[in-house]
Amino acid sequence: MTEDLGNILKEKLANTSIEGEIVNLEPLTGGASKEIWKFEVNANGKSDRYILRRGSGVEGPLAIKTSDEAKIQKTVRKLGAQVPEIVAVSSLDEELGDAYIMKFVYGESIARKILRDEEYKNTLPKLAFECGQSIAKIHQADINEFPFLPSKTVFEQINDLYQTYVSFNQPSPVFEYTHLWLKKQNFGEINDALVHGDFRLGNIIVDKDGLKSVIDWELAHIGNPLQDLGWICGNSWRFGNTNKVVGGFGDLADLLKGYNSVSNYHVDENMVKAWQVFGTFRWGVICLIQASAHLTGSINSVEKAAIGRRVSETEIDIVDLLFLGGK
Repeated sequence: MTEDLGNILKEKLANTSIEGEIVNLEPLTGGASKEIWKFEVNANGKSDRYILRRGSGVEGPLAIKTSDEAKIQKTVRKLGAQVPEIVAVSSLDEELGDAYIMKFVYGESIARKILRDEEYKNTLPKLAFECGQSIAKIHQADINEFPFLPSKTVFEQINDLYQTYVSFNQPSPVFEYTHLWLKKQNFGEINDALVHGDFRLGNIIVDKDGLKSVIDWELAHIGNPLQDLGWICGNSWRFGNTNKVVGGFGDLADLLKGYNSVSNYHVDENMVKAWQVFGTFRWGVICLIQASAHLTGSINSVEKAAIGRRVSETEIDIVDLLFLGGK
């Protein structure tokens, strides 16, 4: 399989004037939904590193095509957003399938290492501000560039999430209450924008100098951009560092300071809570979707099966936010 994939990659890259031998082709772990490979291209005594990202051909109800992820990154890169450089894109009817190839970005994406390793000690205090700036740059993209993206109001999303949850026939009193609570909230009067949809540790690359790149765009859509701010503040993405609201590494004030330094729309801390609850409910439903994909046999993945256990974590987090004074 690896040899066949190497030959396909070599041919695809040759069409973009990148020629050489494909070496050190190996799969990477950490992606529950996409297939990711690391490899090098050797030519004239020089070696360059690349990443292949491709879909399984069976995407979840919230995910966009992998090739469309590439189109988004090409656009926001022109706005100064820190994303990988895309060098080749493949459609579903090509031999490589729905995929793209990007230049390798040096740094770390594993949350545990970023939060605990000494190497990133000086990075963490400024990372929330940098994330806020990066999110704001993404939100400045012209949504007319993305006619292929789904566009829904927050209340349409809430209804879709609820209907998806109901379809699994696993009743949850917390989810039922959350659905009713969310329908009554004010999510901010702001124009629709490009929403990354999954901006958090694990989907950003950092090094000792700070934020290097934003990756994994499969949940991108058009909607209220404040969703990205609430998402990174969810307890599920703090990885045990619950006292640091932003990703387990930063404070909300710093995230918003970074965001407001770029955005024309001023966001204050009071606007974020409803989006935290929405994001936690959304993640709970996504966990149900991931687990179901394995349990029904559509995608055989132990990782997807394991994610199902996190549904109960989201229920606890929602109770904490709504009734116990959680941040």
